[in-house]
Amino acid sequence: MARATPVLRTADLDGPFSWVDHGGPDSGQVVVAVHGLGGSHANWHDLGPLLAQRHRVLAVDLAGHGRTPRAGRSSSVRANCQLLGRFLSEVVQRPAVLLGNSMGAAIAMLHAAENPEQTTGLALIGPALPRTRTSVPNRALAKQVALFAVPGLAERSLARRRAKLGAEAFVQATLELTCADVDKVSPEFRDVAVRLCAERANGPDTEAAFLEAARSLGLLVTRAAAYRSIIASITTPGVVLQGAADRLVPASGVRQLAALQPGWPVHVLPGVGHVPQVEAPAAAAALLLPFLDALPLDSRSTETLAGAS
Repeated sequence: MARATPVLRTADLDGPFSWVDHGGPDSGQVVVAVHGLGGSHANWHDLGPLLAQRHRVLAVDLAGHGRTPRAGRSSSVRANCQLLGRFLSEVVQRPAVLLGNSMGAAIAMLHAAENPEQTTGLALIGPALPRTRTSVPNRALAKQVALFAVPGLAERSLARRRAKLGAEAFVQATLELTCADVDKVSPEFRDVAVRLCAERANGPDTEAAFLEAARSLGLLVTRAAAYRSIIASITTPGVVLQGAADRLVPASGVRQLAALQPGWPVHVLPGVGHVPQVEAPAAAAALLLPFLDALPLDSRSTETLAGAS
């Protein structure tokens, strides 16, 4: 059963690695939720319990995010893909459905392409996709991308902005960029996100970790041909959720994904932005649960997860 209070757990994967266990029956799928750039386990605060009614849900913090510091590790997309693989092999110890948002969806696809035996299914929400020639980022995003390209200056600018705004206003600004209607976001999610931001639980090099991840994600999506080839090679069943009002992932990218993986159904949520799991968790759960229920169960599904009981 889903827990009333999710449980924070930690493993040693060449440094601390944190995740939140939302509970759920061991007889269902194991769902490992992977957040996007600058996110954390908090991004699954509202959706996790809804899925955990029928499946076991674990929400991870990638290196440099949430409560997982870099601790000498890289926070790049590729490095976090490898770290996720270690979590699956050493902690989960069975194939899992990877539920990813934005950068987390890209990491999920990379992992599925390279380790299909570890991946039962892919549930992708607003996935970061190869750039097309016609996709132009909005003005606010373009300004951020230009800033990220300048080493040193970017770190200092982000640190000053975070300090000036404070945790609550910083989270609000992030929600305004990623959501179509911030009034739909639950107070409970806000509280968790603000607390994590204020605590800087991901270590003293928050800005450097964020920028390392952002730059590596930028390289992935701009190397479009190679990224498309990886996506097309995936044999894992998948489903895609896309906010119709997503300002970060253009509709052209989702059409491109549908062409590369025609077997993956695409569900568009009207009036929703880049993080449907935050903005419309009930609608997201209603679309994801039938997909999860229909996937074949791993033969070890009745065993207790290693380190996650």
